[in-house]
Amino acid sequence: MNIKQKLTRMKSHLSTPNSQTVAPLQPPPVTEKQTVPYKDAWDALSASIHFLDDAYMIKREVAYPLDYQHGNHTFQELYDVCSRWENETANHPLHSCGRRPEDFLFFDTETTGLNSGTGNMIFLLGGAQFTGENVKVSQYFLPGPEAEVALYYHFLSDTPPTHSLVSYNGKSFDWPQLKTRHTLVREEVPKLPAFGHYDLLHAARRLFRNRLSSCILSVVEKEILGITRKDDTPGYLAPMLYFDFLQDPHPDFVKGVLTHNEWDVLTLITLYIDLSKRVLQPTANDAEMFEIGKWYAHVKEWEKAEWCYEKVTVTTTCKELRLNSHFLLGHVLKKQQRIPEAQIHFQAAATEGSAHRYGAIIELAKYQEHQLKDFEKALSYSLTAQRLARDAKSRLESEKRVTRLQKKLPGNAN
Repeated sequence: MNIKQKLTRMKSHLSTPNSQTVAPLQPPPVTEKQTVPYKDAWDALSASIHFLDDAYMIKREVAYPLDYQHGNHTFQELYDVCSRWENETANHPLHSCGRRPEDFLFFDTETTGLNSGTGNMIFLLGGAQFTGENVKVSQYFLPGPEAEVALYYHFLSDTPPTHSLVSYNGKSFDWPQLKTRHTLVREEVPKLPAFGHYDLLHAARRLFRNRLSSCILSVVEKEILGITRKDDTPGYLAPMLYFDFLQDPHPDFVKGVLTHNEWDVLTLITLYIDLSKRVLQPTANDAEMFEIGKWYAHVKEWEKAEWCYEKVTVTTTCKELRLNSHFLLGHVLKKQQRIPEAQIHFQAAATEGSAHRYGAIIELAKYQEHQLKDFEKALSYSLTAQRLARDAKSRLESEKRVTRLQKKLPGNAN
């Protein structure tokens, strides 16, 4: 690319001190400046060639009807989910926050490795978007390292900055990797938008980590979403297949990788629908209700957390789960300054066999000392806690409490 071409492309990024808007970046004329190997084979895969100066990238598009069922849900259910989120006043990490289905980009990448350094290259950017009429999967494929500018130019030019990404481990891997690669070509491509981001890996771990052997997407698909892939190309083979493609650029080498990526982004739609429905109307097993309560407590939605914990204490037949719920419910009530009510649940959690017995007894001791000024009873609880202490920090805390309370007893003021 010559200097004149670079300056022409950069004009749209420049603004004068008096300007209020920045002109949109205009795509260059698309002209086939070189022969694209196996173009007919790419055409058969619904892929098209997009040039930028002397380089080209490959864009593949596939559309699905809204009533298409991917696992346990149809895509059109996302409209109902967004509507239900709008009626939900509580804050939650999955809350759509006024976004429509058309405002989401369900996003995944395929890379040449799993490290985060500049030597790791993204060779496929995949996204699924709702158009109002269907769900369109768009994939941006890198035919060679020399085409990185073309890849990011067309991907960023096509992607509205209003979109919010929905990914699976994207906050830790895909998005940081994309930012790294963008840094290398940022002078020649549009700016990277400040996308909102929903990382569904964290959500899946919260709800399913005690239920599944692993929370990798393939396990969640099979065990939770009712999705079974047939003839899938495993993700770990993607880098090797891409390197084979670089030696002989026939799309057959990466056809399975494209399909794998396509299924991944479609699964993200199903997973967001499924997770949202579980949180919006929790009716599943008690263990899941307990985890939803912990999730709400994490974001300080105390009333929602209270409702979940209260329900578990009443319905569960699992003693451990019931005692755990009593303990956490006590803390939620304490956060709401409902101290006397909290003691009922701390008392329940202080019974023999409770994993939180020590913590519950400490809470009972605090209440007797600071609220009721009953130092004898507070000392009794503290001595019990001292016997239950299992680590150095707990033992030291208990000893200090016992010593302080002994001095508060009548006749021991000095």
